[in-house]
Amino acid sequence: KQWYQRRVRGAAGINPTNEQLQKSQDGIDKDHSKRIGFRRFLPVFETVKRELDAKNTTQQDYICGLSEFDRDVTGLLYTADLRANLIRRGEKLNDSEVTEMFKGLEDDKGMIRYKDLVAKLHETSKLLEMQQ
Repeated sequence: KQWYQRRVRGAAGINPTNEQLQKSQDGIDKDHSKRIGFRRFLPVFETVKRELDAKNTTQQDYICGLSEFDRDVTGLLYTADLRANLIRRGEKLNDSEVTEMFKGLEDDKGMIRYKDLVAKLHETSKLLEMQQ
């Protein structure tokens, strides 16, 4: 049974551990003997994918992604543009969350050094993990 699930998930771009497979099935199929349909599989897939992405993404990956918006290759981005994207796209943040995120990083020209932002977010993430 786990072989089949591992194969399906591997084809979908994730390679979970046996522990992650076990955890993802809890509450869906307690004895792990049934096949599940796509509607039940999708939330399991999303949970495991999110966990793996969070663990495997490095600071350099984020810096590289943000550098795509750095037209002048200065290491800086306009805070207003970055704020607008964080509020409107993906897992949307509210204005006060973005303000807190940028606190102490914005210069007098309304720019932010994205390497510093990534470092701050990484530190914050490590602190939150330690508290849990």
